[in-house]
Amino acid sequence: MFATQLCIAVGLTLGLSSSHKALVCKVMPTIVEESEKRGIDPVVFSSLIFHESAFRPRVVSHAGACGLTQVLPQYSDYTCEQLKRPKIAIKAGTIALKYWLTRAKGDLEKALCGYNAGNICINKPNSRTSRRVKRRYSRSIFRLATDFRATAKDKLFEDHRFFEKVVDDDDIID
Repeated sequence: MFATQLCIAVGLTLGLSSSHKALVCKVMPTIVEESEKRGIDPVVFSSLIFHESAFRPRVVSHAGACGLTQVLPQYSDYTCEQLKRPKIAIKAGTIALKYWLTRAKGDLEKALCGYNAGNICINKPNSRTSRRVKRRYSRSIFRLATDFRATAKDKLFEDHRFFEKVVDDDDIID
């Protein structure tokens, strides 16, 4: 049920075409399952996927990151071709984000920074690069998650725990 509602919220927020919405709805149960298995907010993880790939499963970045979650094959147990399969990409992405959450001692903003830019976000959190990535990458994911939650509350329902604020957005977004 929650996967369906999150799918609808994502589709409404982003104004996706019907074929794109169908893909989002097809992968949403996996997003919810893998996220919850690793203690990650599925709303935030859905925002990460949109930010990384716009829910396009076969995309490859200029740096060689692959699939929905844009995981680098050299840092996962999968090849680029395997990462182009949504279920594998989602699993690899949640494993990677959980790794960064552990390294960041639960600080989601810092973990997202690590997911995007690597060790500099943990080892030098006040460096210019870390501050820039947190400002542009992490906060844009938080804003999108906030938009998904607002759409869900306005148009769908108010009672699922992941549509309540998991993070105090006012403390993160300046």
